[in-house]
Amino acid sequence: MYWDQRALRVSLWNIHGGTNTKLSTSSHIQRLFDDLYVVELTETHLFPDETPLHMPGFQCLHNPRPIFDMSSVRAAVNHSGGVVVFVNDSWLDYVSLWKHSTDGTRLWLQFQHSGAASLFLDVVYAPPKGSPYDNEGLFDNIVVEVGMIQDLGGIILLIGDFNARTSATDD
Repeated sequence: MYWDQRALRVSLWNIHGGTNTKLSTSSHIQRLFDDLYVVELTETHLFPDETPLHMPGFQCLHNPRPIFDMSSVRAAVNHSGGVVVFVNDSWLDYVSLWKHSTDGTRLWLQFQHSGAASLFLDVVYAPPKGSPYDNEGLFDNIVVEVGMIQDLGGIILLIGDFNARTSATDD
């Protein structure tokens, strides 16, 4: 394959749980995978010990939210959060996991080919403001990671569900 970063077709979907069911029952979703090289999902609600999802022709990388003791905050009815990235098999020679967060909010991929600047793609899920999972340092961490990539001379693509946080305004 000729290395052309502009040819990388990417999509993101906040799936709001039910990930396995939604991926296996929707023909619309199946067609989405036919047209893309990278499919990113947020709010997958997958548990850390859950088997990664399978889509034919794609490698799955997932960063689930760890299970926290929520008893002091509120009763946890459902596990939530987490991110998944599917990479088309045709791109596997060019991609590696660069970094992932321990809280299930970010997963960085590095796309590289000899002689070309690396592309660093970050899928992000920022929990809503006021959520027991809210991480005040999330954006500071992203800024640090972006600085690291700039030092490496890489190209940066941030994509995700940022829950509409802008400036000092809440979600």
